[in-house]
Amino acid sequence: MKKVFILLPDGVGLRNFIYTDFLKHKSDSKTVIWTNLNGLDLINIDIVKLPWYKNSVIAEAKRRALTKAELTYSAKNFSNKSFLDYIKPEKITTIKGKIKSILRDYYFKDAALSINNVKRLRKSFIQSVRKSEYFSKCVKTLELEQPDMVFCVNQRNIEAVAPILAAQEIGIPTATFIFSWDNLPKGILAVEADFYFVWSEYMSLELKRYYPWIIDEQIKIVGTPQFIPYNDVSLLESKENFFDRYGLNINAKTVCFSGDDKTTSPNDQEYLRDLAETVSELNNEGGQQYQIVFRRCPVDISDRYKVVLQEYKDCIHVLDPMWSSPEDETAWKQIVPLKEDSALLSNTVKHSDVVINVGSTMALDFAMNERTACYINYNVKSNKVWDIYKIYKYIHFKTMDGLDPVYWIDSKEEMKKVLLEAISDKGNKIKDAQCWAKKIALHPTADANKRIWNNINMIMDK
Repeated sequence: MKKVFILLPDGVGLRNFIYTDFLKHKSDSKTVIWTNLNGLDLINIDIVKLPWYKNSVIAEAKRRALTKAELTYSAKNFSNKSFLDYIKPEKITTIKGKIKSILRDYYFKDAALSINNVKRLRKSFIQSVRKSEYFSKCVKTLELEQPDMVFCVNQRNIEAVAPILAAQEIGIPTATFIFSWDNLPKGILAVEADFYFVWSEYMSLELKRYYPWIIDEQIKIVGTPQFIPYNDVSLLESKENFFDRYGLNINAKTVCFSGDDKTTSPNDQEYLRDLAETVSELNNEGGQQYQIVFRRCPVDISDRYKVVLQEYKDCIHVLDPMWSSPEDETAWKQIVPLKEDSALLSNTVKHSDVVINVGSTMALDFAMNERTACYINYNVKSNKVWDIYKIYKYIHFKTMDGLDPVYWIDSKEEMKKVLLEAISDKGNKIKDAQCWAKKIALHPTADANKRIWNNINMIMDK
């Protein structure tokens, strides 16, 4: 019997893989979860604990320098300064952070001048990881467990680099799944594996474009399990039951506001206020009633929405994600989903009429459920660091080229008009939205995990 180690460094991987039908397709393989996440004791599956990851100042500085070098090189190589917008300013609050910043700038020097310089920095980063005690402990674990393959569910996590390198050290084949539709142009390919599992043909071309040393034979186009819950009828309940459970008005049009993390959209609370004012105005006109269901980003455990939620509690219904929530905001890596959240999200999407947010993947979730999406596209306050007009210049939005898949809210004054158009799909955008979804993720989406296991098995057989 073949043994597969599933390297699980974060909570989203738990939701997308372990809480979907992923393990049902493993055939005769013995599957072991390799993770340091807490709260998985109730899952009926073998778990091997990852060694505790201790921050290496040198390795993290090189990783940050590598990301900056890749983005700077891409901006020059592709004559597109938008790549530079992915480089986020660092918040330095400690002496250790200052040291990392100085080291990053040191390692970054001259690294972006050529692709060979970028590759040299990547090699230096990998060498630093190999010198760590964490790497040595991962080697010992694999020598003891002897898996036939290690499959990582997230290529961007620095904690996953050493386990993959450890597997390669002793000749175990490795693969990594590209975590999200926007990751490759962001320069966050931390994990270098033997094989790369990607969402689509489009993502395959992206991978070769940004990392030209990766060849076709290493790339497996499988789709993503992220959208599988929408095909799972066991998760869905009737609109009547769902609305009754959360005190929603069955006769009202339902607008889902999905929040981003604080870095991506620091003014979300103001956008929610604008939406609440718009919905209140519509309701005061009489006739058709409207309501908001608010789903915050699972890793945003701040209190930034508190005032607006209290002020507009008559029209905003909070449907908080069912994730574990540590009291310490800095411990966000240990925020993990509960299995029940898949049903909550699926029903929220299924029974809402439209979603509004700032450039979120939720537009794709709604498209796959034949629902429309609105992207907010105006600033609410001056901010020298953050500007919404940069958001939609990000390279990953080039997937929209030739399509018109979302409604755009260009000002608060337009919000009412655009919202009504989106709910009725006056602009007939659902068709383009579904084309966009098919461009980003291989369809049928329900078969993603089956395709992943077919490729895992083929790799082990070879």
